[in-house]
Amino acid sequence: MKILSGKFKNQTIFFSKKFKYRPTTSIVRKSLFDALNSLENKDFLDMYAGSGMIGFEASSRGADNVTFIEMNKQHMMQIRKSAESIDFNNFNFLVRDSLRFLRKCDKYDIIFADPPYGIGNLSLLVELACKKLNPGGIFILECSKNESLAGYYKSGKFGDTQLLYWKV
Repeated sequence: MKILSGKFKNQTIFFSKKFKYRPTTSIVRKSLFDALNSLENKDFLDMYAGSGMIGFEASSRGADNVTFIEMNKQHMMQIRKSAESIDFNNFNFLVRDSLRFLRKCDKYDIIFADPPYGIGNLSLLVELACKKLNPGGIFILECSKNESLAGYYKSGKFGDTQLLYWKV
């Protein structure tokens, strides 16, 4: 997969097809980052990071700091390996459960979460994530189009996937 825009545009990020994650498609990534506008001076949290593509795209588009949260150690090793090819020094890599991390972490300007479909507890995830946003911060959830959640201000549908946005 390639980074779509910014200072690392067209840089290829490799991910192993043996891992069971669904990388966010380029059309969904484009829509997501077009909606966010500028990431300059922003702290970005990529939860359920999988391949790391969202965090890499955020770094390319100017985020000051990018934190990857991924519970699977092998996935995180692949994210770290991919990060070595990017000239960006402000990556943080944490092998953690995302919900536990949210209970104790600092605040962020932008939080993105792409949990496995059917994971349940999405309302709790939304509640915890919104509490960890700086003023003016945005939480974006990528989930199945069949999920029904409340309080978001914006949404977009892409086949079986939807993006939901909450703002503090």
